[in-house]
Amino acid sequence: MNFLHTDKEVHEAVGGKITKNNWAVTGVSIDSRTILKGELFIAIKAERDGHEFLKSAIHNGAVAAIVNRIPMDTPRDFPCIVVKDSFRALNDLAHFSRKRYKGKLVAVTGSVGKTSTKSLLAEMLSKFGKTYCSPQSYNNYLGVPLTLVNIPLDTKYVVSEIGMNSPGEIEPLSNLVAPDIGIITNISSAHLAAFNDIKDIACEKAMICSGLVKNGFLIFSSETPFTEMIIGMAKKKKIRYATFGCHSSDQIYMKTVSLKKNRTSVNVIIKDFANLNFDLHVLGIHHALNSLTVLGALLDLNLDLNVAVNHMKDWKPVTGRGRFIDLKFNKNSKNILIRVIDESYNSNPTSLKASFEVVRYVSFDDYQSHNVKPFRRIAILGDMLELGLEEKKIHKDIAQLDIINCFDLIHCVGALMKCLHQDLPSGKKGLAVRNPRELIPHLLKNIEDGDVYLIKGSNLVGLSLLVSELCGLNDRKISR
Repeated sequence: MNFLHTDKEVHEAVGGKITKNNWAVTGVSIDSRTILKGELFIAIKAERDGHEFLKSAIHNGAVAAIVNRIPMDTPRDFPCIVVKDSFRALNDLAHFSRKRYKGKLVAVTGSVGKTSTKSLLAEMLSKFGKTYCSPQSYNNYLGVPLTLVNIPLDTKYVVSEIGMNSPGEIEPLSNLVAPDIGIITNISSAHLAAFNDIKDIACEKAMICSGLVKNGFLIFSSETPFTEMIIGMAKKKKIRYATFGCHSSDQIYMKTVSLKKNRTSVNVIIKDFANLNFDLHVLGIHHALNSLTVLGALLDLNLDLNVAVNHMKDWKPVTGRGRFIDLKFNKNSKNILIRVIDESYNSNPTSLKASFEVVRYVSFDDYQSHNVKPFRRIAILGDMLELGLEEKKIHKDIAQLDIINCFDLIHCVGALMKCLHQDLPSGKKGLAVRNPRELIPHLLKNIEDGDVYLIKGSNLVGLSLLVSELCGLNDRKISR
């Protein structure tokens, strides 16, 4: 068994009183429901008190725990380290793990595209050595240290996602992560509820610079608002930087991009170094832009870009972040093929417009034997959350976008999306419902061969339920 931390290492990192020696752990968890056999459980007091779930963690395989107090029902021989503050202990262990790690670490932040960029970068880095990245969206004050404490010992590359919901979050996380390379995917109006304006968001995102190592490298979009402020911060930190984008002045320059046959073809010029052509087997200019940051990071790590571009086509978006799901089933004795674009995990004005562009270019060209032309484009849109005082106007303004005309029907889910529904052209108005479940009977009754469904909303809206319901139709016979 490959152990990650010994009792001595953990105790030296976090301090406190150890009740039993001679143990080692294969990983670290703060969730008793998902903890794996052999892991260390850290009882954090957050929305719920982790100490109440220590017994459950032990039952599920925890071999030791860090606690503020030992619950009464804890087995007497179970190893614990008792500390004053278990959250501080998590960060102390994360600091130890980062200091121990001798490979290269890339940190990704931004208003949109963090998770997709992290996923694409990790997949490309894996072609050059063992790579570890933040699980799911582990990008906050708990997720970032959890990423660090679980870095496998033989890892060559790490990709950490750093997010924020309010001011002052990124700087301490960047300092903890101490990245060799920092990426800012973009800056937009996401999280406006916690900030005065876009400038404040830009200032917060720029704090990724604070933890960059000596002679570190920052990559950011030339389209980012307040670029001069970001450059000023980079110069103050004495780190190197490069911009990416669609301008010939960018160091990483996307000269051309085309969307066809459900692929994105890209020509990229990296100044004084390379002219690269490659395909992404996903649709979206936003994915192409994300790939520019990946190329910039790989170049700074002195890795072979030709190897990377040959594998770009193999990457697929993670669940809920734009993945295409094709479903075949039989309805009323008729064979049906539909395509679901699963964007159910997140939504804000910038990512919504990018998803609309994907729908504009989507096709069934990869199913040449299946006659699905013409086909319907149907949007199921859930509330965009954390947009602040202008949230109703922001939702309402979507109806003024020209690209709305490419949809045949738009369903709206949630109180904020009702503002959009009221202003939609009458011919495009679908249902306006409070929650996703209310939409299910209508979808099942009216689904047609060749339908393309864009399902997009903030995660808390719960549109993943609709994705699951539609996926449940696959290879089935239904009668409605």
